[in-house]
Amino acid sequence: MGIPKGIGLDLDNTVIDYTPAYRATAARMGLPPQFTDRESIRPLLRRSEVDDLEWQRFQALLYTDGLAYAKPAAGLSEFLNLCAELHVRVFIVSHKTATTPTQFGGHDLRGPAKAWLVDQGIAPDHINLNDIYFCSTRAEKVQKIASLGCQAFVDDLLEVLEHPDLPMDIRRFHYQLDAPAFDSPALGVQPANFTSLTTWLASC
Repeated sequence: MGIPKGIGLDLDNTVIDYTPAYRATAARMGLPPQFTDRESIRPLLRRSEVDDLEWQRFQALLYTDGLAYAKPAAGLSEFLNLCAELHVRVFIVSHKTATTPTQFGGHDLRGPAKAWLVDQGIAPDHINLNDIYFCSTRAEKVQKIASLGCQAFVDDLLEVLEHPDLPMDIRRFHYQLDAPAFDSPALGVQPANFTSLTTWLASC
């Protein structure tokens, strides 16, 4: 494949590490102390596809007030520095509605997220503000990834990476903080974090 010309990144729980924000938001909502991360909180609050009001309430807090606790993903800075050195264009494509649901205040979601990227020195230092895209649906997100010509995409959700409309020639990296190192990407979906992605990119 050689050095990719363009790599796309998901935003929430990929570029943005919400680990401390999950703990703070769970405490704010009065959840039992053992519920401190997405893996435990989501199934607790999201009872079914049609009964997820409390999960929506949690997300509305997490993606607004919770940004004050969020931090860049481990290894992200080194990865972006290498992308700049190798002239790899980096895009952010996020499935993020414009506002929280009306019953939770209708607060702006996209403006604070972009402001966080600026505050952290990620944009426009490493990623052009015009290369940050917010999509209202998952299908729209997949279409945007395809239209940008990304040769690789990194996302924490398998639902995106395994979407039937995602072009087959895109390298698919499933973001996991504790993903093992790899010598070369496997066919299909490859577990990865930004440290292993930096090693991979350096070897291209």
